[in-house]
Amino acid sequence: MKTRNIRHLPVFLEARGEVIATVQKAVIGDDFELLYLVVETKDGKEGIIYRQDFVLSADSVLIYDLNSIKSYAHGEELSMVNKKIGDRIFNHQGRELGNVSDFVVNPSNKNVEAVEISSGTLVDLLHGRQQVPLEQIVWASDLSAVVQEERSES
Repeated sequence: MKTRNIRHLPVFLEARGEVIATVQKAVIGDDFELLYLVVETKDGKEGIIYRQDFVLSADSVLIYDLNSIKSYAHGEELSMVNKKIGDRIFNHQGRELGNVSDFVVNPSNKNVEAVEISSGTLVDLLHGRQQVPLEQIVWASDLSAVVQEERSES
């Protein structure tokens, strides 16, 4: 599931079976784990829900306790999504593949499993965006990364 698809998901409170909030953004930590979700409640307040307090699916976020939504008083964080979107990606031979356009999160363990690469509007429209497993990405600098060759199992 791409991080951009997590935005605007409804947040359901299981006990009431009703939507109590909407996801505003997913915050990815330096270890490429989904740390928490920033949500807006029905009364317009912002809050956060930590990874251990929600179940993520393609259609919604489920929480079991209203107290899972914590204060988001300062509203400041620097997610890997903010840091890495737009970084240039090169193959192991130095050819530019494109730019990081999103992260792909595994809903069951809430870890980033792949990086989505955009190669430009025309290429994206004709061939789709490429996804590269996170373990093949080596961040060479603050603004670029290299895709390592897949290692064969011997």
